Amino acid sequence: MDTLSRSARRNRALSIPSDARRPALLAAALLVWTLAGCRTVNRRLTEGVLDGGHARQWHIRYGSQSFYSLGDEGLAKIEFEGLLGTDRVRVRYQRGMRGQARCVADITTDLIERVERQVGMTITTLSSIDMLRFDEPPQNFDVQLTVEPNEFPLPLFVRAGDESCTSILAQNSSYPYVLVHELVETSLAGREGGRVLPDVGYGRFGLGGSVNNYTRWFRDGLANYAGYLACEILSDELDCPECPMRVASPLHTSPLSRLATVRTRLFSWSQSSSGEHERDYYDAALGLFLLIEDRFGQQAIRDILAEVATRETVDGRDLRAITSQAIGTDVRQLVADFEFPVAGVVLTRVTRALAANKGLDVADGLLVETVEPNSAADRAGLMADDVIVAADSAPVADTLDFELALLRAGRRPAIPLAIWRKEAGAIQVELPLELPDRGRKTPGKRIDPLKKGRIDFFGVLPFIP
Repeated sequence: MDTLSRSARRNRALSIPSDARRPALLAAALLVWTLAGCRTVNRRLTEGVLDGGHARQWHIRYGSQSFYSLGDEGLAKIEFEGLLGTDRVRVRYQRGMRGQARCVADITTDLIERVERQVGMTITTLSSIDMLRFDEPPQNFDVQLTVEPNEFPLPLFVRAGDESCTSILAQNSSYPYVLVHELVETSLAGREGGRVLPDVGYGRFGLGGSVNNYTRWFRDGLANYAGYLACEILSDELDCPECPMRVASPLHTSPLSRLATVRTRLFSWSQSSSGEHERDYYDAALGLFLLIEDRFGQQAIRDILAEVATRETVDGRDLRAITSQAIGTDVRQLVADFEFPVAGVVLTRVTRALAANKGLDVADGLLVETVEPNSAADRAGLMADDVIVAADSAPVADTLDFELALLRAGRRPAIPLAIWRKEAGAIQVELPLELPDRGRKTPGKRIDPLKKGRIDFFGVLPFIP
């Protein structure tokens, strides 16, 4: 029965009418042809695409993780050959670098003493320097080291085979600015007499808060100024055109224009402030001390520090009063009234790569990227791709140099700019020194990006120990 049934089913399948079988046969034939001829079809399709000459967009992504992290455990594993220095500067060095370590220690000691004389304060924090040799010094690094309260650690990276004292300093952009900045700021907070009260955070019973003494404008402003002085001193002393000893390089490019923007909000800058405009306030804090030096002389800064040293502790209100007394005018009013010329031009520092790519015949200066129509720069005749090489007869290497030239020009109506221009060579123009009109928006007017009237706050937040 089962056999007969299977035979009957086969017979029925074979006896299907031809019209019903045609679609199935065509589908089978198409499948066989496709499988058999796929190479030919693919070849023709590919040739058609290539012959069409359509533009293709490529997206190439290359990731490289080159990050150096140094902590207490990692530092303990490093083999140092020796340690030398004094109670002010201590340098540890790896094998074969004793002479370079002595040079770094001597330069650092002399640098600290000269900054102290110019600023008028005693730096009490120890400089703890570790010289570390690499095939290529790391550019991205994170250093977290445990030291004594009166000690600041700084690694100096050394490129193997390029180990002269000058080269070592040139390879480290954190020297001397970051070192001197931190030495000054920590010394202000750690002194037995004249302690400048910092802003502090605290936590207890799962809650956290902050106490703002509003001294950051003074602490960071003076530290920025001391770092600026250190860069100026060292760049003049060392015969090293390539040394990155310019405070403007990563940090403070526009201190005076930022001061004119931030204004009296600077005195309410605290450690608990939002970080959105931190660089603006760092710039402005340096700008204030540059303004004091320009208007009242460096002796005024030394007088401020001398008076601070007579007090047990000082907060922000004390510092404003002391500063006002030393300069003979209300420091808040000085800042409120401060105006800075607006040139209406976007400038970029000339580097070796930029000079080569742009075909510039100058090695230093400021490249003019854009000139705002009807601005002071436009009326002076500045053009895109011009290079400003000097302002008021002073060489210009960066925007800090340019701003200092504008500041020192005082109330003169204009200053001369030495310009290099393609196909014209060296020329000179007169830049009008125009102050912004606060009452209305005009071409070249600086727009204040700081929306909030105050940038400090006090809050009770969850505390994470």
